[in-house]
Amino acid sequence: MNPYRLLSTTPNRFSILVALAALLFSTQAAAQTCSCANVPLLGSMQSASPNGGQWFFGTTYEFHDVSDLVAGGSSIPDATGRDRTVQALLLEASRGLTENWSLSVITATVNHDRQVGDFRASTSGLSDAVVMAKYAARSISLYSDMALAFGIGARVPLGEDEARLQDVVLAEDMQPSTGAYGGTLWAYWAKALNDSRRTQIFASATHMRNGDNDRKYQFGDNTVLTFGGMFQTAGPWGFNVELSYRNTDRDQRNAVLIPNTGGEWLDLMATVQYRLSESIALGVAAKFPVQRDLHDELQFTSKYALRFSMSYLVGARR
Repeated sequence: MNPYRLLSTTPNRFSILVALAALLFSTQAAAQTCSCANVPLLGSMQSASPNGGQWFFGTTYEFHDVSDLVAGGSSIPDATGRDRTVQALLLEASRGLTENWSLSVITATVNHDRQVGDFRASTSGLSDAVVMAKYAARSISLYSDMALAFGIGARVPLGEDEARLQDVVLAEDMQPSTGAYGGTLWAYWAKALNDSRRTQIFASATHMRNGDNDRKYQFGDNTVLTFGGMFQTAGPWGFNVELSYRNTDRDQRNAVLIPNTGGEWLDLMATVQYRLSESIALGVAAKFPVQRDLHDELQFTSKYALRFSMSYLVGARR
C-alpha cells in the first residue's frame, strides 16, 4: 500500500489513565493509585513505505479527551467534573533507501492539561522519537494485489521527564517525555479486492517493549492488533474504517506492579481523506471506545480522540 494512494495512519497507540491522588506526586505510594501515559508515536506511524529515492512527510495533530472514569468495563459517574485532555503534534519523515527498504523517524510535542475545580496543572514540551527500519516484501501495484511489510525500531526519549509544579515532580502521566528507551516490532498486510486497487482490507500488529526511566518507572509493554478496510473513490475522496485491539501490561516502579494501570481496549476509528494532488493529502479521523476491560480497577481513560493530518510524498510514483 503506497502513501500516495491511501495516506492513512495506522492505529493509534495512546493510553492516558490517571487518578487525582497522583496528579502532583510521583512517589511510589501516590503512583499506586494512578496510571501513566505516553505519546502515541506508533499510533501515527504511516503504514506505507516510500520507494527508493522517495521522501514521505506527515504532520498530525491529535486531541484526546481522557475524562472517562471506568472501573473494569463499566463507566462510573464523576461528579467532580474533572477535565483531562492531551494534545500532540506529531512530525514524521520517511526515506526510501531501496525498492524494499525504508527508514522512518517520528517525533512529537505534547501538552497535558488537568483541571479539577479551580486547580489546574499543565505541562508541554518535546516528547520521544521512534526510529524504525521497514522492509516491504510486497507492495500493491498494477502487478500485485497484496502488500506485506515488517519493521523494527527503537523509542528514544528526547524531552523533559521531571517537570515540576511548585518544586514537586509531577507524576509520569503528566511528563512530556517517558524518559525511557524502548524497542518495537511491527508488521503490516493489505489485500486489494478489485482490479482498480481502490478497495482494500488491511491488518497490522505492533508490539512495544518499554524500559524504565531514572526514577525506576516502567510503562507497561503494549501490543496493538488492527483490522480495517479502505475505499478510494475515482476522485479525491478516500474513506477508512478500522477496529483496534490494544493490550497493555501494568506499569511498574522499582519492579513492583502498579494497580490502576494496564488493561484491554477495543476502539473504532473512522477516517475521511481528501487528496489535493497526487502527492498531497489531508485527513480527519475520529476514534471512540467500543469495549474496555481495565482489570476491575478504577481508571481514567479516553472518551474520544480526534486527528487532523497532512501528508506529502516527494519523488517518482511506483
